[in-house]
Amino acid sequence: MSKNKLLFLFLLFISLSHSQAKRATVMVNARAQKDKILIRWAVNSPAEWQKANKKGFIVTRSTISRDGIILPKPEKMLLTPKPLVAEPLDAWIDLVQKDNNAAIIAQSIYGESFEVTSAKEGDLSKIVNMADELDQRYTFALYAADMSFTGAVKAGWGFVDTNVKKNEVYAYQVSVFESPKVKESSYMIGLKDYSVLPAPTDFIAIPDDKKVLLSWDYETFKRIYTSYMVEKSSDGINFNPIATTPLVNLNDKDEHPSKTMYYIDTLSVNDKIYHYRLYGITSFGEKGEVTKPITATGVAAIVTAARLVDYNIINSNEVNLEWEYPAASEGFIQGYEINLADNDQGPYKVVSKIIPPSERKLNYKENLYPSNYFTISVVGKNNQRLTSQSMLVQPVDSIPPAKPMGLEGVIDSLGVVRLKWKPNQEKDLRGYRILKANNVDEEFVDIYHQSYVGNDYKDSVSLKMTNSKVYYRIAAEDMRFNISDPSDVLVLDKPDKIPPAAPIFKDYDNKDGKVHLKWIRSYSEDVTGYSLRRREKGQEKWLEIKQINDTIQEFTDDRVENKKTYQYAILAKDKSNLWSSLEHSTVTVQVLDFTPLKIITFLQGVPDRENKKIILTWDYNKSKGKVLGLSIYKNIKGTPPTLWRELNGDVFTLEDKNLKMNMEYEYHLIPNLENSPAKEEVLTVVY
Repeated sequence: MSKNKLLFLFLLFISLSHSQAKRATVMVNARAQKDKILIRWAVNSPAEWQKANKKGFIVTRSTISRDGIILPKPEKMLLTPKPLVAEPLDAWIDLVQKDNNAAIIAQSIYGESFEVTSAKEGDLSKIVNMADELDQRYTFALYAADMSFTGAVKAGWGFVDTNVKKNEVYAYQVSVFESPKVKESSYMIGLKDYSVLPAPTDFIAIPDDKKVLLSWDYETFKRIYTSYMVEKSSDGINFNPIATTPLVNLNDKDEHPSKTMYYIDTLSVNDKIYHYRLYGITSFGEKGEVTKPITATGVAAIVTAARLVDYNIINSNEVNLEWEYPAASEGFIQGYEINLADNDQGPYKVVSKIIPPSERKLNYKENLYPSNYFTISVVGKNNQRLTSQSMLVQPVDSIPPAKPMGLEGVIDSLGVVRLKWKPNQEKDLRGYRILKANNVDEEFVDIYHQSYVGNDYKDSVSLKMTNSKVYYRIAAEDMRFNISDPSDVLVLDKPDKIPPAAPIFKDYDNKDGKVHLKWIRSYSEDVTGYSLRRREKGQEKWLEIKQINDTIQEFTDDRVENKKTYQYAILAKDKSNLWSSLEHSTVTVQVLDFTPLKIITFLQGVPDRENKKIILTWDYNKSKGKVLGLSIYKNIKGTPPTLWRELNGDVFTLEDKNLKMNMEYEYHLIPNLENSPAKEEVLTVVY
């Protein structure tokens, strides 16, 4: 119990603490009887409590309701014409002779010093460990008042109101006389709130060697009862208390509240039936209903252990065990239990039901470990167990474990492999052999080099190696080094971090103003397509001119300009969207086209004999902006042409007046272009 907290007292006192409240407060509790109401109070500060004992307490009652109807104005009555203080010391003499708790109260109020001397283990001195005398007075006084309501009333800490009616409800207010610094408190109650105090529940007795452990539910009743009394009988008729003072729970702490209360009663002999019953006591001195009696008998302790002496192995899953135990001690035990573990230190598991005391053999039919450590426990009548030393049993085992199942795995982008599989169920399983191959026709290799314990495994693979897959198997191994058939092969695809091999140009041809390209495809198996790209020499950006997703290995580019130099690149893409290198996959081509271009798209000669002239008219195609000029040659048909006119590129008509009648003239029009020759156009006109 902590120095600053009280573990006893009625409902309101449970929460008392020296440092709990900033302002000292009178804490009030009340209890309805059939014809009266009992009131208790205490101040939750040792210093203010000491002052209040000298000033006294004022009790006021207000009638709140009558016949179930709330009064519009409560009827207030002063129950203490004079402040309640402790009665004079002489008035305590008779009570303290028969009530030790009253003596403690009187000592706390009137004693010059307050010390508990000659205290035995378990007496009241064990309740608290106070640092000063005032704390000691305060703590023992409140505890004693909790045990003696008569003493509390005599000390001015309690009041009995007999002037009460069944059809009324009251609010009792308690304050310290002329002490506004101490906060007053109220409690509302009426005779209708009376109820029979219940009997404690879960009252049981657990026998042992010349003692009985009694226990009951504490948590449910901690706000009703502050102490308990156990009564004992040897005949079931005459019961006597087993202690001179009520039993108080000293182990109930705020941080670890108790759920159950215990008491150990010592017995003079075993094998004798004793009867026990229990009742609770409130902080008003009321005794609750008594429980129904329960019985208990002391049982002798086990002093002799059984001893395993022999075994006979039937097969890998069956063994006969034999043990020794004195026949004279059979009457003191329930029987035996067989325990099993796979190592001498355990943990051991009970593998049998309780075997009758007269038995000395057991046929154990279960899955045995490669090494089995058996012990035998003698079970006493009080469920006490005395266990023997272990005995080693090792069956012969030449049967390998079952083939591992459910192998699966995944490889992440960093090449980390995570494998997992269903665990084998053999008890003698040592572990698993992890087997790996990098190619389908390669022999599997044990990569862990010993049995691996667990059913998941982490490996790593190189993403720079050219193999696109990796292969795994596992095999189970038992404690006798028997190895199972390997699991089915697990095939995992490696993440593709290696770009495909680059395709290369094997030939190109520049003809008729077109570039014809041929290339050799990539030899990588995972190629999904190609990209043919072009740029003018000196430019940085490549332009894709063709996507190729089939087996085509050549392409003609007719969208080029004469006398320009182009660079071509061919790239391969794999299924991981990785592209091949450009390092050996480019070619540079200069376009040289000497084929005359047809520039003149319209040419007409109209003879005008009346005006003695021929009117020539012509036009150019969309490349007219490239025409620098026009040369016109003229001849009479059958004679060589000679240069007749040199014109600018923006002239589109011309008149010829140097003519002779009945002649056939030929006109040869040749445009002059900047970078390439133009096609000659011939026009024949009969004049």
